[in-house]
Amino acid sequence: MRTMKIVRTLLLTLVLCFSFGLFSKVLPETDAGVKNKPSPPVSVYNLLLKLEEDLKSGKPKSTILLDLRQIEKAKGSLPVSYIPDLNYLMGSQVERVPTTELTLFKKLAYYIYPLEVALKVFLFLLLFYTFIFYFQNTEIQPLMKRVLTVAGVSFLVLSFVVNIGSLIYVVVGFGFILLAVLKKKRLSFYLLLAASLLFISQVIYDNAFQRVESDNLLYYIKVSRDGYAPDYLIKKVFLDERSSTVESVTSQLALGKVDAVKRLENLKFSDPLRQSIVFNDYGYVYFLLGDFKRALSLFKSAFKLYPSPELKYNLYLTYSSLLKLEEANRLKGELLKKGISVEKLPPVPVLIHLSAPLPGYVFPFDYLIGFLLGILAGVVFARFYLATFGNFEPELLLVPGMRAFINSRVRHIFLASLIVFLVNIILGRLICSV
Repeated sequence: MRTMKIVRTLLLTLVLCFSFGLFSKVLPETDAGVKNKPSPPVSVYNLLLKLEEDLKSGKPKSTILLDLRQIEKAKGSLPVSYIPDLNYLMGSQVERVPTTELTLFKKLAYYIYPLEVALKVFLFLLLFYTFIFYFQNTEIQPLMKRVLTVAGVSFLVLSFVVNIGSLIYVVVGFGFILLAVLKKKRLSFYLLLAASLLFISQVIYDNAFQRVESDNLLYYIKVSRDGYAPDYLIKKVFLDERSSTVESVTSQLALGKVDAVKRLENLKFSDPLRQSIVFNDYGYVYFLLGDFKRALSLFKSAFKLYPSPELKYNLYLTYSSLLKLEEANRLKGELLKKGISVEKLPPVPVLIHLSAPLPGYVFPFDYLIGFLLGILAGVVFARFYLATFGNFEPELLLVPGMRAFINSRVRHIFLASLIVFLVNIILGRLICSV
């Protein structure tokens, strides 16, 4: 009997020890903290701050390279694709960022602007000769000729100096009628051609420049290409502080700063999209921390408010993590029907960013109206002050380039415009290279 008691005691002790060792390995970590609970991802946000500090303090190259490797490694477990901030901090192309439509718009603006200036020079010189020749050949008193000449040239100079598009086209329309009265068909054609090219270049430049300067377009590119946007840009795009806070938190979560979600406490929206983003952000954090049940509940709440493929994918990931494969496969099939392959998506939940209205295309109707008004003014003026080409004052030949104008040659005007175009291109390159 005594022997049996000893044996039972030993067996019980072994079972208890074995159970303790076994359970210490298979039980998930509780809030008290056991070893195998998933740890939060390394924060790229904090690593970028460290890199900036190391660069400022002049740390050795080996430390900087280690910082870069840590950022690249941490980026792999986060929903970010590119981090252009690295290129800015390092002063060189460390991160190969693909070009976007913004690059195209910048190139357009770069080349279109010199062309626009050259065309304005061409129009100005052609109109300058037209005004002087016409006003000096009107059948009126000499004093009135001088008054008309000074007034016309002054208005021409003012129009191009103040650089108001509609005013320039008023002058162009007016000059076109004067050339038609003088029966200068070739010069009329050159004037219309240059004005048409200027109009097209201005439409392209205005739209390209509007996009280059658009904070909304830059924000759209940042979140769609990189997966996050910097705080300074978010504040410019979303003037509403609550919306700005939500997007700021979402972008910081994308960079691994999981404690940023605390800023969403007590933040509620009547707008379904914004409230679903709040739920999704919380679900994202709980997913990273390994609390899949709570993450699933939050993703469900977000999907109920704003059903989207992104949230459906988050539900798929969470069901898969909970080994609820039937639900996971059902969602996977629904995503495939919409042409979304889960294999091509990141292994972490997708964050949803707020959208901002993109700039529209502008068409300068005021330029066309100005041209038509100029034609009307020219017709009225020609009825009262008619000029003929046959008899012109010999003094006009003293004006440089006037002889070529009278013979309908514009080589000197074209050459002046070409020089202006090349000078602007060269200056643009010099400025951009500084």
